[in-house]
Amino acid sequence: MTSTPSEHQLRIIDGALLSAKLIKDASEAAAVLGPLKVTAGLVITILETIRDVKTNKEDWVTLGEHLSNQIKDIHDDLSRCPTAPSTELLLVVNTYEQKLGNILAKVRLTTGRGRFERYLHSRMDKEEIGTLRRDVDTCWKDFMRKITVQVHEAAHRIEEGVKNVETSVDAIGDTSYIAKLVPFPSATGADHNTCLTGTRTEVLDYVRQWVDYQNPTQVCWLTDVAGAGKSTIAKQLSGEWKTEGRLGACFFFNKNHPDTTNKQAFCDTVAAQLANNQPQLVPSIVDGIKAIGPVLSVCPFEEKLEKLVIRPLKDTAVVLVIDAADECEERDRNILLRNLLRSLTQATRLKILITSRPERDITELLGSYRSPTDSLHDVGLKSNQHDIGIFVKHEMEHLVRTGKLTAEEVTQLANRVNCLFILASTACKVIQKSLRPRSRLQDLMDPKRNSLGDINKLYLAILTKACQADQDGQSTDSEAPKEVIEVLQAILAAAAPLSISTIDTLLGSESTGRVVEFLASVLNVRHDGTVVILHPTFREFLEDRRKAGTFHIDTAEAHELMAKGCLATMKRELRLNICRLESSFMRNKDVPDFEERVSKYISGQLQYGCTHWLDHVTKSRERWGEDGGTAVLHFVGGGSPLYWMEVLSALGKVPKILRDLQEVGSWYSEKKLRNKIDDIKQFLIAFLTPISDSIPHIYISSIPFAARKSYIRQEVEDLFPKTMSVLTGCSENWPEPPQEWRGHTGGVSSVAFSPDGRRIASGSLDLTIRLWDTETGQPLREPLRGHTDCIQSVSFSPDGRRIVSGSGDKTIRLWDTETGQPLREPLRGHTDYIRSVSFSPDGRRIVSGSGDKTIRLWDTETGQPLGEPLRGHTDSVQSVSFSPDGRRIVSGSDDETIRLWDTETGQSLGEPLRGHNHYILSVSFSPDGRRIVSGSDDKTIRLWDAETGQSLGEPLRGHTDYIRSVSFSPDGRRIVSGSGDKTIRLWDTETGQSLGGPLRGHTDYVQSVSFSPDGCRIVSGSEDKTIRLWDTETGQPLGEPLRVYTDYVQSVSLSPHGHQIVSGSESAGNRLWDASILQTSEGQSHPNPHLVSTVTSPLENPSSKVSSSQSNDPHSLIHFLRFHPGPHFAPPGFNDCKLSHDGWVSSSDRLLYWVPLNNRHGLQFSHLLTFPTDSHLRSTWIDFSNFCCGTDWTKCRQ
Repeated sequence: MTSTPSEHQLRIIDGALLSAKLIKDASEAAAVLGPLKVTAGLVITILETIRDVKTNKEDWVTLGEHLSNQIKDIHDDLSRCPTAPSTELLLVVNTYEQKLGNILAKVRLTTGRGRFERYLHSRMDKEEIGTLRRDVDTCWKDFMRKITVQVHEAAHRIEEGVKNVETSVDAIGDTSYIAKLVPFPSATGADHNTCLTGTRTEVLDYVRQWVDYQNPTQVCWLTDVAGAGKSTIAKQLSGEWKTEGRLGACFFFNKNHPDTTNKQAFCDTVAAQLANNQPQLVPSIVDGIKAIGPVLSVCPFEEKLEKLVIRPLKDTAVVLVIDAADECEERDRNILLRNLLRSLTQATRLKILITSRPERDITELLGSYRSPTDSLHDVGLKSNQHDIGIFVKHEMEHLVRTGKLTAEEVTQLANRVNCLFILASTACKVIQKSLRPRSRLQDLMDPKRNSLGDINKLYLAILTKACQADQDGQSTDSEAPKEVIEVLQAILAAAAPLSISTIDTLLGSESTGRVVEFLASVLNVRHDGTVVILHPTFREFLEDRRKAGTFHIDTAEAHELMAKGCLATMKRELRLNICRLESSFMRNKDVPDFEERVSKYISGQLQYGCTHWLDHVTKSRERWGEDGGTAVLHFVGGGSPLYWMEVLSALGKVPKILRDLQEVGSWYSEKKLRNKIDDIKQFLIAFLTPISDSIPHIYISSIPFAARKSYIRQEVEDLFPKTMSVLTGCSENWPEPPQEWRGHTGGVSSVAFSPDGRRIASGSLDLTIRLWDTETGQPLREPLRGHTDCIQSVSFSPDGRRIVSGSGDKTIRLWDTETGQPLREPLRGHTDYIRSVSFSPDGRRIVSGSGDKTIRLWDTETGQPLGEPLRGHTDSVQSVSFSPDGRRIVSGSDDETIRLWDTETGQSLGEPLRGHNHYILSVSFSPDGRRIVSGSDDKTIRLWDAETGQSLGEPLRGHTDYIRSVSFSPDGRRIVSGSGDKTIRLWDTETGQSLGGPLRGHTDYVQSVSFSPDGCRIVSGSEDKTIRLWDTETGQPLGEPLRVYTDYVQSVSLSPHGHQIVSGSESAGNRLWDASILQTSEGQSHPNPHLVSTVTSPLENPSSKVSSSQSNDPHSLIHFLRFHPGPHFAPPGFNDCKLSHDGWVSSSDRLLYWVPLNNRHGLQFSHLLTFPTDSHLRSTWIDFSNFCCGTDWTKCRQ
């Protein structure tokens, strides 16, 4: 039987699909074929989509078969290559993938059209299919040329290696080290084109001469407005220099690639390119990698730059190209540029080409390196008009050749474009994408609209046209403007690039593809199918109401739209066991195909929604308001939060969500909603390990141990009845923040709030720094270790991302608050204890005061001292602080004086401030910079006029010992002081009167006090090794007491009937305890609590069920030993169960359940009955009669 044409086409597609799938499988199995995995996946998607094409089917099938044959050739050539693909080869593959992405976007649009649209586009599609094929053929040929060269070069290297086996072995070792780098291909400029022949000759010639001749200037800064063609020039020159062997590396910052908008990707990407482009540098780069060691991935930027880039380039004449520096985050680009400029004294033969817009901060750094060439967009320059003419004629060549435009019309277009390349490029794309190019050109040329004289007017014309029903300019669809606006809102507000299908799902529409097609001149569909803004100027236009008019994108409204879409998607798609895990015995990472399950069962829109819905809710709060709160409240009820946690576990996003929850919960007025959000946060904190490690244990381990009165427990307990039951040891409520935060093993010498008030840093005599959560009082991660002597001072940077510490080891250290890692080597220079450290208001400098009688200023980015030490004090400098404007420093010293200093000149301002008659231990500026407060060993506090140096009023008296710390409130109306008399006091700055009585609670000297940023709380650190929080209005401590007794527990005994326990203490008298529920009731004071003689000793009572223990430690607990053993922690049917240090109970490497820290002791020693019942040693009994685990775990749901 003869097959029909359509059947024949399907057979071709099936054969091509089989071939592509085999190549994809092979690429996953062999490292050298790794780059083909994405490529083959794209071809498979294209072929599967072609199946549904209705128009030009034969042409699409032919193209699909052609692509399948091409990747087979690529596969075969990569297979015979004896070495890993070079960076250059990977860039070609990346470009090839982008071309495949264009094909995929086009074929998807084709399948989504209606019959009439297919008819309209039929002829145009046929022509575009040919163009698409030519594009991929060009890339394919480029690949074949480069792979041939690499194979020959590799063969040559092998031949050379045979001659010198030792060198060959070393090279293999070097390659393994280079492989540790994580370069970012998206930073190599693959998105950019090179200059057309004959264009930009003046600026290109200048830069070429700057490199070629003995020009002593090491940096060339090419700057102009957005869209002037800077990136094209950078791409052109980097390509030329690579061919000539001069290129060290290039790095293109790009806001469409979030990974390339900060400094983190720079060092690895540049070092990898240096190794590839300049092989002689490989040994030096390898030495740097070895020197950094196993912390390569978290190594501080400055150290990485020094060891991987600067040192290898010390004696090498190469060029670095850095494009679009303005698209790097401001703080990071300042760090990068400052470090590169300082490195020029080491790498004296290095030259750096930098392009950017003329942003203020960049101009301050690079102004002296500015290229003397004329503006790239000056309409008055003939060279600019000439270049635009060549570009426009090149872009319109196809339309002229096919008779759709005349050469004269193209010349008129070139003459009208206002010498801005982005304007010319966008205008050409508009005309190219139109079904009626001549008509579209005439619209743009209309002098009344002036679309070609101003990029913003051109964007307005593009959007206006996109809001019409079709490209013929016929009837206007009333829904079109709304569709266009919503799609643009989604693209602009998206926290990560989204695909057309994901945007459609989030918006609940089917118009994204059509809108993207109509806006193809300003939007770009990337090779992975995601949609991004083509040029930053379009984003800036949309966000400017004056320029965009009715097309203005209100960012709050856009985030509201996305928040609604995320919540709707989660409501629709979340469910129990979303990844279809068969067993609860394994961690996520141990499930063999876990990543494939995540991709298969968690859609792109659900991954995005679960990760970013809180971001959008937070950013839309001013607009969405309480309606948004209602929507959030609806979501957080029932089992939805647990299903959401499944996705967070699968994606590894739990830590991010903890930060987001804290942000979103702080501004809702409805108490119930705030409490529920806080409850979810507490649940995530309490069960971070099981939630992150294994999805099934969100249910079978976390619910049973959750606080009994928590919202989550109460709402889901009945939904999931088939879990273990914790009979004793489960708290009623989540633990309250303690009044005393314990963790340090030495006195707390310094405490500081983070700028957002959410964290506290503490420095201690135990040589460590700790970070604390201000809401829960729990320590965040392990202590920060590195100093070799006591910590004297700690302070947060203004952005909260860094901590500075000063120590008795005479060094200063900087720490990353997120990772807890040190940010470079210690800052050295002082010759005695460092008593005080503080950041400048802009975070760029640090001031330090030392026992060596000097003050020093430091650059926070380089760690280098700024100028000479500030000298003037004649004894130890105890305290230093910047003024709010950063122009002055105040210092207090053991020489009994206060001094003011100019931060620019380092000179002392005026005479020393005198008035105290003993050591000055603490000084600080008021928030307005007009006053200074000082605390002294003379037990007084003084206020000073910061301008005149005169004392303001009488000293503030009240403390009975030295005053170690003073600080102003954020509004400047109050002062807090901490003293050696173990108290804290609040003072009115206007009257000098004490506000209320002293704040008591510490049992040793108070060494440090500070206000929270909102002024509502005070944090204090003491020699008693504790940290306390206080309410500034009431003076009361915040949190629950940590202990029942404040003195020794000296005697305990059981009543003869076994129903009550009596305990005795000097400070609290006698207490009676109900032995069944362990609740206390106050007893009458007994004259001799050392011996309770009215009850029989439990050891003498044969019916007694418990024995007692005594302690002389006031912090100890009371234990009672049950003479009958409690239940074992092994569920029935499981043998040899072990409780690991991280809380997992396992049997033969099978995870059974997880136990919270405070229950682990009580679970192992359940025969010990301990009170208070909320202690960390509390007895824990578990009933496993309803426990479902292993392959039955999903039966936990009713």
